[in-house]
This record gives sequence, structure tokens and C-alpha cells, in this order.
Amino acid sequence: MNPKINIFWFRRDLRLEDNAGLYHALQSGLPILPIFIFDGTILQDLPIDDARVVFIYQTLEKLDQELKKNERSLLVLKGKPLEVWQKLTVQFQIEEVYTNHDYEPYAIERDKAIANFLTTQNIVFKSFKDQVIFEKSEIVKDNGKPYTVFTPYKRKWLNQYFLNPQDTFQKVDFSKFSKTLFEFPALESVGFTLSDKKLRPYTLENIENYADTRDFPALDT
Repeated sequence: MNPKINIFWFRRDLRLEDNAGLYHALQSGLPILPIFIFDGTILQDLPIDDARVVFIYQTLEKLDQELKKNERSLLVLKGKPLEVWQKLTVQFQIEEVYTNHDYEPYAIERDKAIANFLTTQNIVFKSFKDQVIFEKSEIVKDNGKPYTVFTPYKRKWLNQYFLNPQDTFQKVDFSKFSKTLFEFPALESVGFTLSDKKLRPYTLENIENYADTRDFPALDT
């Protein structure tokens, strides 16, 4: 029988540091298998040289290289997520699945279906706040209703932020990842090819100059 593991499911959070769900997964006490699923439902309508997919692929490749430096790796899969999870529960003895919240309507329904399926397999599905600082329900008026004017919302937001400093979840202990090595797939096996569109590098300098350059998207800053 395969040893028990927990899984961390990467989605919009392709980073090892400052990743809430991954941090909590690594504290769970079982080896963590990191995975990413190229969602066939989303990809089926995209051109084969879609620059966004290539960017995701290249980011995943760097993440996998970082894991492989520490004798671990990322399991990259493709398909309809529910079907992929059905196969994973046969392949591995999974105790818990960790991930971060996703807020799009499709993602909400996808996660609900997968959480329901995992429940039937006695697997716990845990999702964490990660890509936002506050959920929409955390910054509301004293009567619980949402703000309709920005300035009082801003004051409440800043007050909450400084009263309750946010965790950064920086530490990554590679020894807590499952010691398994998977071959990283070729881009073509995902159904895509390199794009001739080039993305501008994102650097701290771009942020520091934002006030001066935000109205001039053609500037090479």
C-alpha cells in the first residue's frame, strides 16, 4: 500500500514562498505532493500558442526546477479537474488536499464538485485565503453591510490592516515535500506551442515608478 500523503494543489499561486495554503500544508505532518492541473475545460477554446498558457508553463517549469534542486518535484497533469482527482485518489493514499481560494464562478463550482467528491473518499479539502488581503466580508460597515463609498472603506481597510498584520508564510521546508521525482512534461504534450508574444518582465522598479508611468503603457520601464 502506498504511504499516506497530503496534496497541495497549485492554481493561481505559482510560488513556494508567501503561499498560505502551501504553508499550512507543510505543517500538516504528512509528506506533501505538489500538483498542478492544466484544466482541459478552460484550455479547449484557446489558441495553441496562447501566451498566457506559455507563461504559466514556464513558471511551473521554474518551480519544478527549484523543487528538483531539493530532490522533489511537481506533478503536472492535464484534463478535466474532477476526472483528474478521481484518478489521483486511486493512485495515491490521500488524507487531505490543500489549496487557496479561487473566486471566479467556474472555479467556485469546480471546487465545490471536487470537495464533494473528496468527501465521498474520506479526504478533507482545505482552502485558504491567499490572493487577497481581506475577503469581501471582512471589510464591511458596523451594521454588516458593504460600503458604497470608497473613502470610508479605505479607512476601515487600513485600520484593519494595521491592527491585524497579515502573515507572510515565508519559510519553505523542502524536507516536508514528498520525495518523488516526476518528469516535467513538454509544452507540446499539454497541447500548446511557444508564443511569439513577449511579456515584459515584472520588477520592483516597475512598481516604484508606477505613479509616473501608469498612464504610458508603451514605456519600457
